[in-house]
Amino acid sequence: MKVLFLNPSYGRGFCKTARWFAKSRTREQRHPDYISTAIAELERDKHACKFIDGAARDISFAETKKIFKDFKPDMVVINATTPSIDSDLTYAKMCKEELSGRVITVVIGAHASAEAEDTIKRAKGCLDAVARREYDWTLKDIASGNEFSSIQGISYSENGNIIHSPDREFIQDLDKLPFPAWRHINPNDYYSPAKRNPFLTLITGRGCEGKCVFCLFPQVMYGNQYRYRSPENVLDEIEYDIKLFPGLKEIMFEDDTFTLIKYILRLEKICKGIIDRNIKISWCCNARPEILDISLLKLMKKAGCRMMCVGFESGDDIILGNLKKGISTSRMRSFTVLSREAGISVHGCFVIGSPGETPVSVNRTIKFAASLPIDTVQFSGLCAYPGTEFYNWCKENSYIIAKNWKEWVDERKEQRAIIDYPSLSCSAMNKAVDRALYSFYLRPGYIFSQVMRPKSFHDIKARLKGLLQFGRYCLRK
Repeated sequence: MKVLFLNPSYGRGFCKTARWFAKSRTREQRHPDYISTAIAELERDKHACKFIDGAARDISFAETKKIFKDFKPDMVVINATTPSIDSDLTYAKMCKEELSGRVITVVIGAHASAEAEDTIKRAKGCLDAVARREYDWTLKDIASGNEFSSIQGISYSENGNIIHSPDREFIQDLDKLPFPAWRHINPNDYYSPAKRNPFLTLITGRGCEGKCVFCLFPQVMYGNQYRYRSPENVLDEIEYDIKLFPGLKEIMFEDDTFTLIKYILRLEKICKGIIDRNIKISWCCNARPEILDISLLKLMKKAGCRMMCVGFESGDDIILGNLKKGISTSRMRSFTVLSREAGISVHGCFVIGSPGETPVSVNRTIKFAASLPIDTVQFSGLCAYPGTEFYNWCKENSYIIAKNWKEWVDERKEQRAIIDYPSLSCSAMNKAVDRALYSFYLRPGYIFSQVMRPKSFHDIKARLKGLLQFGRYCLRK
């Protein structure tokens, strides 16, 4: 079967493969790693696949239509997000119209997984199925021609009724999956100001055992069990990626949390394997701020770890409890001190608008961020995505002010607060995000430290670029 994978554009700079769907202030564009793994799985079954990353390359609707007509697929898989869902479904409609219905249209992604029924109704007959949650083997079943009634993990319409088949069990042995089909992409189409570009993402495990009420992927897509690949399999992929893209400058381990204490022996094996195999590449990872073992941090540094992207979320312990973060501000602070001692940079992620948030807790978070020995930060209004505990709580209490899915982003399609509390208005949340960024980045001491601490030519260039982007952001306000 000929299968077209489509990640449609929703305007230049809009990222559809990150955990939060929007244009970032720095126009970051994340790799389609989960999609690329699904493509590789279908190609292993001898299906002819083509991938259009319209989001990364800003490919227009007209251009996409031309590629579609030239390829004439038997099946189209469309990646959809909350703000872009109506736009995404116009591509499904186009596919059906161009081939007079003789094509199977399937939608994937967190939004469609959480809102399968709404998605099918919105499609108005142009969508055959939603592949819910982890979709690698679900898509393979559809492409193999199996009857929908026999396929787990899909939602579809039959005789005017919407049918939801039982959830498919998660893949336990991730070593069974092939490496992503990266030959369909150009690494230069993807960018992050915090990374050494061109970089590539690598997922060593799926799911997260954290219970954070707002976190989308564990609750909607990949579950609260951390299913991980063997160290040998991970090391093999690193070498494969470097060979495939000789100009690659960095790897980003995109697991929800790469450094879970419970699996620290595996992390050590990966680090030691990188050293033993003499793999020379810088890497970053998503980390939980709980490691208090300086020897482990130094091992990570020796193995090439340059930076950790860390979800601190708040500087108020009560708010952290409301988020079910399961960690204290004191432990977070100790983590950052040890990370600095080990020579690993920390990028801190904070949110405004958590359950119970007040002006007092917001100020506490802003001061906490500025007090930590970290290099960069991002502040965002906490977004309530369908399928999460936070979304359900906000909906039950009528805190969501967005009137439709498009309003999950602002008029520039940038992320914004969409909730309004009695104790903190939506407007106050958005203003607090700006104030937090100014408070962190415009401190004289911070500016001086960044000027004096560049570690390489890349760091100098990245800091200058980041300064320009932040300046543009400030001028827009």
